[in-house]
Amino acid sequence: MSAPFFSQDTALRWMRGNEAAVEFLRGMFQVAHFYDDLVDRDNVVGDADVHGAMFQALVLLPRNAFYRAHFADLNAVLANAITNWQIATELERGGGVPAKRTAYVLRASYVDLVTHSALLVGGQAWARQVGVELRQLAEPYPEYLTNLEAEMATRGD
Repeated sequence: MSAPFFSQDTALRWMRGNEAAVEFLRGMFQVAHFYDDLVDRDNVVGDADVHGAMFQALVLLPRNAFYRAHFADLNAVLANAITNWQIATELERGGGVPAKRTAYVLRASYVDLVTHSALLVGGQAWARQVGVELRQLAEPYPEYLTNLEAEMATRGD
């Protein structure tokens, strides 16, 4: 997975061995991190990054068997995650402690793709179990604030 907080083996276990589901998540996380870097401007995005993310988004993801089979469900989760990420970015840039607390929660909505994929491969009880494990791996709030300050300094905010 491109997500730094869980391993390929963990992803395979969470997706009950469904390699297409893991590939879907890997691709989505690659594109999500690229999108984040473009907007936050906290990492240098090179040509190879742009080409890789565009190929992933426009060629590989639309061909992914798991995404194709569950497109209506997963695309709705993705649309909500993008909207929440945009709201989080606006809250982070606009204001105080309560806004940042809300942004912290909303920013990670893209990991709902993992729990929803777990729901699709293993049912609601399995999704809940995966979700508990997944959320325990999340970036701690103080670390989020430190990273946010560094990101804002890089952008000159």
